[in-house]
Amino acid sequence: MSFSSEVKNELCRISMQRSCCTRAEAYGALLHASVFSHKEIRLSAENTAVVRRLQALLQRAFFVLCEPQQAGRKQQLVITQSGEIGRIFDGLGYDHKSHIAYHLNRNIIEEDCCIAAFLRGAFLMAGTVAGPDKKSHLELKSTRQSLSGEETSLLLELGLSPKQARRGSAWLLYFKDNAGVEDFLTHIGAPHAAMELMEAKVEKNLRNTINRQVNCETANLVKTADAAARQIAAIRAVLESGGEEAFPEALRETVRLRLAYPTDSLAELAQRFDPPISKPGLSHRLKKITEFAIKES
Repeated sequence: MSFSSEVKNELCRISMQRSCCTRAEAYGALLHASVFSHKEIRLSAENTAVVRRLQALLQRAFFVLCEPQQAGRKQQLVITQSGEIGRIFDGLGYDHKSHIAYHLNRNIIEEDCCIAAFLRGAFLMAGTVAGPDKKSHLELKSTRQSLSGEETSLLLELGLSPKQARRGSAWLLYFKDNAGVEDFLTHIGAPHAAMELMEAKVEKNLRNTINRQVNCETANLVKTADAAARQIAAIRAVLESGGEEAFPEALRETVRLRLAYPTDSLAELAQRFDPPISKPGLSHRLKKITEFAIKES
């Protein structure tokens, strides 16, 4: 099951207690129907839960009973009786004697709860959202530019800022940022899906942070090992030609400790002196040893 289907299943479990929100949700679905005219209304969906939700919305909001018809992979709710279409148009404030204008009747979606319900219905019919394992992306498709523009205004009223684009004959409202997707889903009634996306983002950020730390620590270890190898090679070159006595007396303890503990970092090696010396002090001695070895070679 896709993440979009999971989100829609969550939305379909929302109760229909308020008649105003029930009508608003049905309104959002109808404006994104396959066909919405004064002669026919056709709502299509693959998700069985969405189809059942649409049936309930039509019955509760407009007292229209409609049984689904199978059409390939999809199920359709088809309304052709003029009396039923008339009840729907009357309920939405449209004139059912002429072709419908795709505009929003704001008298039906005045309150924030009704705006959210309207957008929920629109998403059930025409929305998709990428899952937690993919880049953030949520879109709402419409075949009418005017409808897309008016829905943008609704989203702005809720404090959301979608982007707009055209894809072929369709108009898209979309979010590509994590916060926008999560806020949209929360507003329309899918907080569990929003939380799943949020948790995935936190986990990804944590994993990236750990990887950066590991990479940094690995780089430091490699750098430390390379420096120690160069120091030991320089020391051995002098020892082979002149023995330990070839080194100034002040550097001989450093020479012995560096050879005895080749994998120690500067901090670890500095603590092995008696008494311990500072890390900068040890670094200075090793630098002098390397310079001395170059001079003696």
